[in-house]
This record gives sequence, C-alpha cells and structure tokens, in this order.
Amino acid sequence: MKNYCFLLLSLLMFSCSQKKAGSTVIKNKPGLDLEKIDFNENPLEILKSKIDSSVNNQEEIVKKGYSALFDYPLGYKFDPWNGKDSFYGKAYYSEITDSIAYYKNINFNRIAFLTHKNKTVAVLGNAEMKSDTVYNDLIKQLTKQYGTPSFRPATTMDVFYEWTTKDRYIQIDYSKGMSMLAMSGKATEMKETFNLEMLIFNKDAAKAIQEIQQSNYAKTKNYKIMDGDFKLYKGDPSKNIVLADSLLNEKFKK
Repeated sequence: MKNYCFLLLSLLMFSCSQKKAGSTVIKNKPGLDLEKIDFNENPLEILKSKIDSSVNNQEEIVKKGYSALFDYPLGYKFDPWNGKDSFYGKAYYSEITDSIAYYKNINFNRIAFLTHKNKTVAVLGNAEMKSDTVYNDLIKQLTKQYGTPSFRPATTMDVFYEWTTKDRYIQIDYSKGMSMLAMSGKATEMKETFNLEMLIFNKDAAKAIQEIQQSNYAKTKNYKIMDGDFKLYKGDPSKNIVLADSLLNEKFKK
C-alpha cells in the first residue's frame, strides 16, 4: 500500500512539474514578439545568418541595374513610383524557419523588415495556420484589443483588416492554398493550407508615403503606389473601392 501511495505521489509530482515547465515555455516563447515591436529593431542583428537574400534578388532586375540587392521597392528604377526619389529603403527577409516570431498564440515561420534611412518602419510576418478559425479568432482578438477595424474590405471577396493605434497600423490578410505531400510507396496527399500575413507599419512613415502618393497624383493625375510586400491596402485603389472611386471622379486633390 505504501509503495502504491508513493508511486501515485510521484506521478502527481511529475505531472505538476510538466505543467510548470509547459507554462514556462509559453511565457518565454522563442522568436520575436510582434506585439512588442517598437521600430527600434535592427534587422541585421535580429536575423543575422537567417537572412534570405533570394527573396528580392531577381537576377534580371539586379543585372540590369534596376535595383540592388535588398533595395525596396524592387525594380524602382524600371518602374518608378516617385520619380527620381523612388528608392525607399532596404527590405530584409528571414529564411522560412519554425518559430522565428509570434503574436500571442500564433507562430510565424518568416518575418521581414522594411527600413527607411536605416531605421525600421515596418515588420511583416507570415504564418501557416491549421484552419481558418485561427484567423477569425485573431480578428476578434485584435478588435477587442484595438477596437473596430479602421479599414476593412468592401466586398466579400477580400478578407483583410486594418487597425489604427497611436503609433502604428496593423494589417492582417489571409489566403487559402494547397500543399502536396509525396512519399515513396504512398499515394500523394493534398492538403489545404491557410496562410496569414501580418503587417505592422509605423504610422508616421505610412502617412508620409500616402502624402507623397497624393501629392504626385495632384501633379500628374497618374496615381502610382509604392508597390511591394509592405503595402497598406487602404492606399491601393485595387483594394480600396472608395479611393478608386475618388480617383475616377477626380476628387483626390492636393
């Protein structure tokens, strides 16, 4: 009987120990906490040897001198969005790796930084989710934390949202896809994937870009955006129906 009691006590102690260990892991998750971004991050220091230089290294564009490695936007000399001042900064992408960053309970397998005048102005995270319910839960979570979205899609075809805070814009979007798993001796397995993008953009930097786009349009009547991965949808006529309408009706003035 004593041996039985001792064994039971040991199992209980082991169980409690495991729970404590698990709690510690949750509190000290590996990677960059996207909720704590303050735009003082040094991407070269954070990414170090994990930088993926192939993301914005399109051979023809670089070879012809339209932009250099890490330049943003890619090919800005070929298709300038702001005349001779179309070079904005540097974009650094991480390799795809587990738990390089997280936002609350969502782990991201790739992050990227956009810098302007050597200062971080935006951080982009990519995550692969198990189901679309995770995305829906994130929308509820961000709405509870930051209030009603400041920009959202006008059609049911799009599923992006933006929140505005004191010093930043937070934009999320997700898409569905398919992945294929092929193993020797087994039938090829197709699996639906759910991909999340979270963009955190410094508010002052984003406003400055928008003002340039508006000013250039007032002068040229040709609305050009700084295109690329670090793009807030509300400044893109293809995503913002109200903006597209105002451009068509020439209501967009300097």
